[in-house]
Amino acid sequence: MAQTVTVFGLVLFPYSLCMIFGAGICLFLYALLSSRRHRECGDENLFAIEMLILSLAAAFPAAMLLDSVFKWIESGKFAFGGATFFGGLICALVLFPCLLRLKKNRQVSLWSRLNDLAPCIPAGHCLGRIGCFLGGCCYGKPTESGIGVVFPAGSIPFEQYGSQPLHPVQLYEAAFLILLFLGLLFFAKGYAFPLYLIGYGAGRFLLEFLRGDDRGSFLPGLSPAQAISLLLIAAGAVLMIVKVREKSKSTP
Repeated sequence: MAQTVTVFGLVLFPYSLCMIFGAGICLFLYALLSSRRHRECGDENLFAIEMLILSLAAAFPAAMLLDSVFKWIESGKFAFGGATFFGGLICALVLFPCLLRLKKNRQVSLWSRLNDLAPCIPAGHCLGRIGCFLGGCCYGKPTESGIGVVFPAGSIPFEQYGSQPLHPVQLYEAAFLILLFLGLLFFAKGYAFPLYLIGYGAGRFLLEFLRGDDRGSFLPGLSPAQAISLLLIAAGAVLMIVKVREKSKSTP
């Protein structure tokens, strides 16, 4: 764990750096996939990349806003100071296709653009979860298994659990996100976007049971992240059904 790192006298925060680099990885992979999948649409690809940059920029304050809402649910106090992935994700997934509509005479559909983006999200998010581990946030519950991690004195997990080994749930999720990235990239076959919503929603829902940081609850017995995860699963399932039916109707 490294909450801060000093480089040439400059204090850096690994958590924030991982978030920034994660967004950069997402953007880089999207640019790469777009150029390979839509080689004949160079100008339109560039426009899509620019709109993704704007969406990612807006995602950061949205992530902070939703984190403040979660804190308000937990403690009754609305305060800025952290960030939650779901706030940034929802913002970007709503804003990105809206911005793409500003481009007239598009050759690539919004559906294709979202499918291109889908595997890029877990690739960048993976680095963000590693940042969570380094920063000591989003920690897990106590465990007696050999893979438990003891966080150092002065960290947030230590204040709550002391020297008890905790599930490194941040690293569990990072590993899951790598697998999700590979699955969407190589096996999604035109349905990457709804499969991302379903896959990440299901994975996050289950991993939340291992989280040890209390964030209140939206529904009885469910954390706010689990409630949002169920919405992602439902949205992904609806999109999947709609697109499969459309494809079956268009197939002679």
